[in-house]
Amino acid sequence: MGDLARINTNVSALRSFQTLSNINTRLTKAQERISTGKTVNRASDSPSDYYITRMLQKDINAVQRNNKNIERGINFLQTNDSRLAQVANILMEMSDMANQANSIAVTSAEKEAIQQDLTQLSQEILNILQSGVSAKLYTGFTLGGLHNAKLTGNLTINPLATLTIDGVNISVTGNDLDRIQQSINNIDNALNVILRDEERLGSFIKRLQTEYELHEVERVNLRASLSSIQDADLAEEQMELTKLSILQQAALAMLTQANSAPNAVMSLFQ
Repeated sequence: MGDLARINTNVSALRSFQTLSNINTRLTKAQERISTGKTVNRASDSPSDYYITRMLQKDINAVQRNNKNIERGINFLQTNDSRLAQVANILMEMSDMANQANSIAVTSAEKEAIQQDLTQLSQEILNILQSGVSAKLYTGFTLGGLHNAKLTGNLTINPLATLTIDGVNISVTGNDLDRIQQSINNIDNALNVILRDEERLGSFIKRLQTEYELHEVERVNLRASLSSIQDADLAEEQMELTKLSILQQAALAMLTQANSAPNAVMSLFQ
C-alpha cells in the first residue's frame, strides 16, 4: 500500500497542499497584475526591472515639471507681450493724431485738443510700462531654454518709471510744423522700439514652445519605455488567471481525495 498505509504523515495530502499553495500564490499575482495593470508592483517581482521603472518614472516626472515651468514662462511672456501690444496700439493712435495736427489747416484750438489727447495717451503708456510690464524683460532673466535673455529696446526705462521718446517732448501746438514733424518722428521711433521688443518676445515664446514640444516627445518616448517593462498584457494575464483557477479547483479536489485516501486502511481492521 506504500504511503497510503502511513497514517501519521499523509504525504500525498502534503504534496497536494503544496501544489495548491503554489497555485494560490501564482493566482494572487495574476489577480494583482490585472487589477494594477502592471507586471512589476514591487522590487521582489523583478529587482532589475523595478529599478529601471523607478528611474524612468523619475525622468518622466522631471520632464513634466520642466514643461510646467515652460508653460508658466510662456504665460509670463504672453502677458507682457499683450501689454506691449497695448502700448503699440496707443503709439499708433498717437502717430495718427500727430499727423492730423501736421497741417496749417488745423486750427489752434484743434491742436490744443490733440495735444491734450496726446498727453493723456502718453501718461497711459507710462502707467502700462510702470505697472504692467515686468522690468525683468529689460534687466535679463533665465527661463526654460532661455538664459540671461532680455529685450534690447532703447526705450528709456528707469526702471520702467519714466518714458522719454528720444529725449524730446511731444508737442503739436503752435504753427511750427518742423517741431510737429519731429514729434511725429519721435512717436514713430518709439513705436519701432516697442514693435522690435514684441518681435523679440515672440521669438522667446516660439523657442519655449519648441522646447515644450521636444520635451513632450521625450516624455512619450520615456513612457513607451516604461510601458514595455512595466505594463501587463491583460489578455495574457486573463488567460493565466483562467488556467490557474481551473488548476486550483483540480488541486482542491486532489487534496480532498488525498485526505480521504487513508480511510481505506480501516478495512484492515474489520
